Amino acid sequence: MLILTTAPVASRAGSTTGYAAPAAGPPAQGGRHVLLIAYDLRNGGISKITRSFLNAAGRLRWQVKVADARSSNEAVREQLLLQATDKDVAGVALIGADSAGFHLELTMLRQMGKTAVGWHAGGNPGPNAELFANVTTDPLAVAQTAVDYAISSSAGAIGAVILTDSHFTIAMRKSAAMKAALLACKRCKVLSVEDVDLSKAAQAIPALVPALARRYGHSWTHTLAINDLYFDNTNFPMHQAGRSDIVNISAGDGSNSAMNRIREGISQQKATVAEPCNQQGWQLADELNRGFARQPPSGFVSRPILVTREKLLAHSRDGDIDDDQAYRQAYLDIWFKKP
Repeated sequence: MLILTTAPVASRAGSTTGYAAPAAGPPAQGGRHVLLIAYDLRNGGISKITRSFLNAAGRLRWQVKVADARSSNEAVREQLLLQATDKDVAGVALIGADSAGFHLELTMLRQMGKTAVGWHAGGNPGPNAELFANVTTDPLAVAQTAVDYAISSSAGAIGAVILTDSHFTIAMRKSAAMKAALLACKRCKVLSVEDVDLSKAAQAIPALVPALARRYGHSWTHTLAINDLYFDNTNFPMHQAGRSDIVNISAGDGSNSAMNRIREGISQQKATVAEPCNQQGWQLADELNRGFARQPPSGFVSRPILVTREKLLAHSRDGDIDDDQAYRQAYLDIWFKKP
């Protein structure tokens, strides 16, 4: 297991949604020790969130230890039990692992007076049974955005295969919402919902694509997935199957590899509904800061970003599409506001 070490808003009155940050909150609670457990740093979204969180934590003068579980729930559990219980650790950030699978461990940490937050660690934004706050866009909004793009960018009948991963509550909510939205469209049909383990997608997808092509033929026009990772390995098997006409759309993530292939127009993936990961890394730090200050979570929910080739070509290649700096200043104003 990889271990890395790095050095260094008013109470909620109701849920808010926007691009930047909450209006107010507690000042910086400096000098804290935090354990960040990444489910798999090979995942683009998880690695981007981790980098953004570390950037924010540095401004808050926290000491952060990063543990990479490499897609192992047992490794997550080991870190929760062995490292998070250390008396110096004040808080835990759980990145990309479903918190429900660690209910006992996270309940124990709460009873010890520690604050736990997560990113994509549950089916909804905000607090849950295990976490002080879970940071994510609204999965239903992400799903609807992906389906709306599929419908608006296609004139004919749509036959969709949906790719999901039952290991994650948020993934199942997204795929269920995509299915419901497609069923509400008169010219749309859901051919199947395929449960494919994200951590094994590279091995599973090359075998799944030709099987789906044989099963559904040209009635298969679109693939909608809960994560870009599925489309890292679809182009070659689709080409081999003679199905370069299929349109692939991701309802989540916005990985660097997906951005590159969409921008260059060399892929059948035409869009991704990206998380504003840079902003969410700072929100994750802010929610943890609120827990340290014994104030309630913010209730803030960031908006997903529909990313197409047109949007990418209009944006600088050098910068992240969600990194407009406004959120950083907004959080710094909260943490270091002048008396």
